[in-house]
Amino acid sequence: MRHVRTHKARPKRRGFWARVRHVFRERQIYLRSEGEVQFVTLRPWVQVLGMVLVFSGMFWFAFASVNVTFKDQLLALKERRLYQARLDYEDRIATMRTAIDGMNNRLLLNQDEYLAKVDQLRADYEALVERHERLNEFFRQGWLPTRNVEDTKSGDSKPATQDEAGYVPSKGGLNRWTYEQLYAQPFATRAQANAPLDDLKKAMAGMEMLQVDLLSAVSDDADKKIVAYGKLFSKLGLNAKKIAQKSDHKPNSVGGPFVSITAADIGSAKVAAKLTSAAKRLVLAEILRFELDSLPLYSPLDKVSRISSHYGLRRDPFRRTMAMHGGIDFKATYGSPVRTTSGGVVTKAGWEGAYGRMVEIRHDNGITTRYAHLSATKVKPGQRVKRGTIVGRLGNTGRSTGAHLHYETRVNGNTINPVRFWKIRHAVQEISQ
Repeated sequence: MRHVRTHKARPKRRGFWARVRHVFRERQIYLRSEGEVQFVTLRPWVQVLGMVLVFSGMFWFAFASVNVTFKDQLLALKERRLYQARLDYEDRIATMRTAIDGMNNRLLLNQDEYLAKVDQLRADYEALVERHERLNEFFRQGWLPTRNVEDTKSGDSKPATQDEAGYVPSKGGLNRWTYEQLYAQPFATRAQANAPLDDLKKAMAGMEMLQVDLLSAVSDDADKKIVAYGKLFSKLGLNAKKIAQKSDHKPNSVGGPFVSITAADIGSAKVAAKLTSAAKRLVLAEILRFELDSLPLYSPLDKVSRISSHYGLRRDPFRRTMAMHGGIDFKATYGSPVRTTSGGVVTKAGWEGAYGRMVEIRHDNGITTRYAHLSATKVKPGQRVKRGTIVGRLGNTGRSTGAHLHYETRVNGNTINPVRFWKIRHAVQEISQ
């Protein structure tokens, strides 16, 4: 009998997911009861879910069994770990304490050097006190004639105690004691080490208040002068605020770039703010004083025999009826030099009708002055003159009954009694003293 070999085909190799799908392929479970056959289909996801539940239950059963069996051993292991952590923490605290003790020892060793530096700061503070006293004296002489900030109180020449309210420098020099003498005992606490610096901080705070009070006094005094100067301008019908805004006043022989003052420069925001405010008030007062000084406040003659006719209503010397006299007549020697009462620009110089030979000068702020009945004029129109410049010679020209000077002051074209200006001159001197 002839045998025929047949070659069986090798099964194809399956991949991982193909094997998984093969293992969890769809299965059917047949159930036979009373001649009837029924089946339940198990889909792949049901099989996977069932396997997961089985393995989870087995894992939980194993974990619970281990915990119950080895509970005491696990608790003992946790206690050993906590004990070891506590030992490590205590070792760390001990190391930190050792480091702190070392720092304290170094601080005690450097106490003398530390106090020497504090004394150097104290010396700088003493220099600041002296500067403050000079500043106080400067303002007292220049701006505070009737009011002065209290001088710094004198300190004791003996060392102060550690519980004293603070260090107060002596007036006119340094105290004899130093912080090295005051804190000769080694520092035992942080508070004792900070005590010298706390004393200086209190002293510096007191100095700041002194400077604030000083600058407040200066600002208040300047405000009083500003108000007083404003009233003087009001008496002449002038607005002090507008005059200050238009003023071209500049200090003499000063210059340099503008650098604003900041709190960092002064070292105190309060003092810097007060200084800025006081400076503005002082400048305004200085401008108003300058503008008042530029008014025609002085006499046009060096020597006056008498005033032959005052400002206001009088009996006219020619018509013998009452008339308005718009100036003041000064009696003096014929040919006496007539001087300007304030600086300005000559607007008229020559014959002017009833005035005879007359010179008119325009000053700032709408003010003009007239010098009439001159025997000769010494200036020309357009010429700028200063106070005290000779503009002419006293004479008897024009509508005049004898040698004299007719002097007028006008504000915005209206005549005003020159006596008002002379009274203002005395008032300015009293305010500025």
